[in-house]
Amino acid sequence: MTKKLPRYREIADELLSDITTGKFAVGAMLPTEIELCERFAVSRFTVREALRRLHDMGLLHRRRGAGTVVRAPDEQGAFVQSMDSLSALLQYPPETKIEVLGNETLAADAAQARLLRCRVGRKWVKIRCVRWVHRRDTPICWTDVYVVPRYRSVISLIGSKPGPIHALLIEKFGETVKNVKVALFASGVPANMAEIMGVAQDTPAMTIVRRYTGNANRIFQVSVSVHPEGRFTYAMNLEREWRVRAS
Repeated sequence: MTKKLPRYREIADELLSDITTGKFAVGAMLPTEIELCERFAVSRFTVREALRRLHDMGLLHRRRGAGTVVRAPDEQGAFVQSMDSLSALLQYPPETKIEVLGNETLAADAAQARLLRCRVGRKWVKIRCVRWVHRRDTPICWTDVYVVPRYRSVISLIGSKPGPIHALLIEKFGETVKNVKVALFASGVPANMAEIMGVAQDTPAMTIVRRYTGNANRIFQVSVSVHPEGRFTYAMNLEREWRVRAS
């Protein structure tokens, strides 16, 4: 069962659609908070959370006493994904779109076996992808996705059906995600990605590796996403939980 999004997320997504379709053009004023409260039948707190999300994405400029103005996405530089939970590390927001460049079947060599946590020679399907944000001329990341061969047919669904790839595997094949390990580290853009990403080889980058363990406690998917410097930012608010002991 799909978990229902918080109301402020639903409102942010609807306003995002209004912006990307041109209903609210760059430079236009958004309706006031009171007007948005009436439109969506919610409190000002909920509206402010929705607007904060769009502001963090670089789509709004909020001026005290003067209203909220739609801004061009590129004014802020890096695409910012604002996260309200650690689960957001497992997927990209709906305003991004993935494109499949190609695929191949391979037998893991020593380096790939270390990446994929498997024995040398094990077969995998490698899917080469780039991810775009609406109105940007260059991708925000290159992603190599490795899936076990029996899941090859998922390729036809990538990009044509919403949702992260692991969710497509759950829906199509009845896979179960029992564990996900995420690693983030500094890297450089490899030569084979540089031209398509529009940067020089070895440009500083952030790489995110996600390993999904499922049925039979075996890894069934590994994704390696390379984000060139200045293209993508994770923004997350963490609050410490304070416990007061009774004396």
